[in-house]
Amino acid sequence: MKHNLQYIHFDAGWYGYEHLKESDASRVDVDPRRNPKKDLDLKEVIRYAKKRNIGVILYVNQRALAHQLDEILPLYRDWGVSGIKFGFVQVGSHRWTTWLHEAIRKCAEYQLVVDIHDEYRPTGFSRTYPNLMTQEGIRGNEEMPDAIHNTILPFTRYIAGAADYTICYYRQDFTDKSQHNSYTAPGRVIKTTSAHQLALAAIYYSPLQYLYWYDKPEDSQEEPELAFFDAIPTVWDDTKVLDGSPGEFVSIARKSGDDWFLGCITNNNSRTVTILPSFLEKGSKYKAIIYEDGDKNIKTRTQVKITEKRVDGLQQLNFNLKNSGGVAIHFIKER
Repeated sequence: MKHNLQYIHFDAGWYGYEHLKESDASRVDVDPRRNPKKDLDLKEVIRYAKKRNIGVILYVNQRALAHQLDEILPLYRDWGVSGIKFGFVQVGSHRWTTWLHEAIRKCAEYQLVVDIHDEYRPTGFSRTYPNLMTQEGIRGNEEMPDAIHNTILPFTRYIAGAADYTICYYRQDFTDKSQHNSYTAPGRVIKTTSAHQLALAAIYYSPLQYLYWYDKPEDSQEEPELAFFDAIPTVWDDTKVLDGSPGEFVSIARKSGDDWFLGCITNNNSRTVTILPSFLEKGSKYKAIIYEDGDKNIKTRTQVKITEKRVDGLQQLNFNLKNSGGVAIHFIKER
């Protein structure tokens, strides 16, 4: 399987006011609200990350980019930064579209990847400048949309290119799912099931894929289904749209090396789906690791049921998807 470079992202607030006023390579000011002890050495973080093949991406809003782009880019290159997330961009007008395209071109000169957030929609511009890895503009999990919205996106915005949905796996209300743990995610919560969220990582294409947006390391209890997120790539050798209808459901399979990853989601209604994995190599057998929504018999907060079976391309798979649910499958070719 292809190796994927991992990134760590410092979101809005990593820099302080002084960073906006001057580009001083000798200092990196951090927002005191995010780091009240003032003990974050960002340059050391970047050095440590690069040593372990992890790239650092820094969020910068358009206020700073528009005024200091030509100063920021060489500065970040010297720091060893891997990319920039553009924030609070203005879109739609000729002026700002031209500015964005020029900014992406300049980032390419400094070998910086780009993720444009907020209302910038996929347009296919990544074909001209592939350092534009992804963009938001799709009303992802920052807005906590319902499952109907999620089943529409593959037929609309994602046709034009990659998009950053920002999966928020642990932003769930677990109080009615498990008696042994009453943890409740603060604030807004996702409106779909755990298996639905897992499946999105295969359905939605984004070479820069955020899988735990808003989540913190302490949110995890090492749920076994995280193995799907650990294994899934962000770029693909082949894609098969198996079935679906806008606003109803969708099933998509993607190939990386000898493995296939499949995601299937339904809208707010429950649904029985049939999947024929005819995309699998003829004459070969695969181990299918299946992640679907379980019930209270699954003793984790997320209640994802995990099963394994030996399959080939002729074996029909049937699933009863819950309301706003889904199923994710990892097909591993037997050697």
